[in-house]
Amino acid sequence: MFVQSETQVIYGIAKLYVVTSLPPLPPFGIETFLRVIFTFATGPWAIITLVVEITASIWYFRAVKTLKDRGRNWPFTRSILWVFAMLACSVAFQSGVPLYAVHIFTVHIVQHLDLMIAVPIMLAMSAPVTLFMQTASYSAKVKVLKFLKSKGFRKLTNPIITVLANNGIMFWFFLGHGIVIAMNHAVFMDFINIVFLLFGMLAWWPVVSPDFIGKKRYSHPLRVLLAASGMPFDAFLAIALLPGGATSSIAPTMYTLQSIQTGAAVFWITIMFMSGIGALVPLIGWLSLEKRETTRDEDRFETKHTLKSTSKLGWWQDQTEIDKDGLITVPWATDNQKEAP
Repeated sequence: MFVQSETQVIYGIAKLYVVTSLPPLPPFGIETFLRVIFTFATGPWAIITLVVEITASIWYFRAVKTLKDRGRNWPFTRSILWVFAMLACSVAFQSGVPLYAVHIFTVHIVQHLDLMIAVPIMLAMSAPVTLFMQTASYSAKVKVLKFLKSKGFRKLTNPIITVLANNGIMFWFFLGHGIVIAMNHAVFMDFINIVFLLFGMLAWWPVVSPDFIGKKRYSHPLRVLLAASGMPFDAFLAIALLPGGATSSIAPTMYTLQSIQTGAAVFWITIMFMSGIGALVPLIGWLSLEKRETTRDEDRFETKHTLKSTSKLGWWQDQTEIDKDGLITVPWATDNQKEAP
């Protein structure tokens, strides 16, 4: 395991020096993955984010325990998703990812995908807002609800704004000069990572989370559409990066053309897969809702049309029976009986 300070490998506003002893990565494979994961950043930002992750986790599981003490069970899958979300945050902030991201564009891409898609989706599905509303004091609930229903927040969570903002910041960062500025100012780089995370949360929370935020809950078809809406933007960005046409905007003194092209390919494949997973969540919810509504309709129909018993001449007296499969059946009758008054 390797321990290096994050501030030692990022060009900082305070002109922090660059460590040249960061162990080079072997060719892509399991060894590369393990070396990145088990290299730990120990800079100030890594420590601050670690404290935030631990504090948030303590609150989350204390709230779960509070519900349990009240005789109410919190879904276990949501707790697991919270744990994975915190682990994903650790990968983005405390592992070797922020260290190697300075030198290897593919690792830089992994960090952004982690913050913009993986962490937001898992955080949203863990439903912390719902958990807060079920355990917080009345005054705290009122304040949070007031914020969630405020005019400004509703505008911020408008689907058109979130889609354009979430993709617009990526275009500015990778095709503009955002990455160059960030690479030369450590504090700004940390700020941009938080912005990526926040925009990812605004984009994915209404799509996959059971939490209520904004003006209203979106319908399942709209959620599926929103989840897939970023794919054309992502494909265009990847295509722009693949030929190296944007090399001049991606810190050419830090990344090679091969590194940029490899990172663009990883970006295209991974973001399509992850966005597909994100779209699958509301799609499954949509199918489940349709199934429940169909079952309720069948139950209502059966309750309305099932009679206690039918007479032998009841076939033509509008008396019907419903079998166990929900199909309408009638008693047997002869032609003469059908013609009887």
